[in-house]
Amino acid sequence: MKKNIILLAFLPFMISCRGQDKKDLSQLRLNESIESMVDFGDAKTIGVETVEYPYCLLIEVNDGKHYTFDGIDLTGQKVFFQIDSELLKTDSLTKQGGGHIDVEPFKDKAALDAILKKYKAANTFYGIRIEMKTGNLKKQLLAKLESKYGKGTKNPNTDNGLYWNVKNEQRFIFFAPDYDRLIVLNNTNLSKTCYWDIMNGTIDFGGCNIDAYTKELLKNTPSKKEVTDKPTVKIDKDWNLNKFVLGKTTEQDFISSSTNRNFERVMVINGSTASDREISYNNEDKTIYFYFSAGQGNGKNATTNLLKGYNLQDFKRVAISFENGLRPGIPYKEAIRLFNKTDIKNYEDLKISNYIEIKNGNYTVTLNFDGDYLFSGIYIK
Repeated sequence: MKKNIILLAFLPFMISCRGQDKKDLSQLRLNESIESMVDFGDAKTIGVETVEYPYCLLIEVNDGKHYTFDGIDLTGQKVFFQIDSELLKTDSLTKQGGGHIDVEPFKDKAALDAILKKYKAANTFYGIRIEMKTGNLKKQLLAKLESKYGKGTKNPNTDNGLYWNVKNEQRFIFFAPDYDRLIVLNNTNLSKTCYWDIMNGTIDFGGCNIDAYTKELLKNTPSKKEVTDKPTVKIDKDWNLNKFVLGKTTEQDFISSSTNRNFERVMVINGSTASDREISYNNEDKTIYFYFSAGQGNGKNATTNLLKGYNLQDFKRVAISFENGLRPGIPYKEAIRLFNKTDIKNYEDLKISNYIEIKNGNYTVTLNFDGDYLFSGIYIK
């Protein structure tokens, strides 16, 4: 009987301790160590997720049960921590087209340190991104922000987005309910005049020089060599490149073709296990990529590996032509008019995007545009 009484006596204390474990994200300086904020026992990953944001390393915590925001419980919401990484300040990821995801779980400090070293990343974070899956949570968070910072500035790129430039706290706050995100950043080492991400579009805080801003984001991009012998690329109305047909052309067909000049074969293993594999081919200048599924023998039989996509992100390095009215350098708005509204997957987001996603059966064709919104690359997978 005494044991039961003792347990009950300690129960309120145990509950109180658990409540104290929750970390209030609204009170962060956003320069804390990663270890101080992440529970190694939680389900989480670290790596690159270009749809969320391409130019930093991201830790994604699957369930924010250990976090609050100014007293609002974040259980059931994803929480992201943004980490500065010099290695990711390049165009190599964005040139792969579409959404590129390369993440892995980590269970202890040693694994975390190894990953940070690989990406030349800081051991602190500079920003948080909070998922907002419900309308009620969005209302609660907005009320907290407006209570502390006043009415936000309307984001001209989205229907309901707001932002705050909190200069005395050296932070940017982006409330993006259309994309289920609240983003808070320490802007000490960021541009004070420009900001861009996929969920907010380009924000001009006053005096934004977008060319200089983009150059800084991509400052570690390798210099390009002059291409004198340009590969010839013909893309037909069904998006087949040099008559290579998605889902039908085999790796052996490609190997035997005239297109296959100075290409390197790479076996790509996605994720934390070796179960998801594909074969990638890229030429010496990293101009063209072809992707094949791994068929029999984990890809060892070239006649069973089927083409699943291709990627070409610099039209100046190839002699390219299209059968469907597209041409290198065509303006963004002109390109949009070439397609039916129902065929454009991201039609509602075109006003804040710099790419067009076209439905093509089981595949998606992504047309990419440069800083001047001129057609510069294509990715299909």
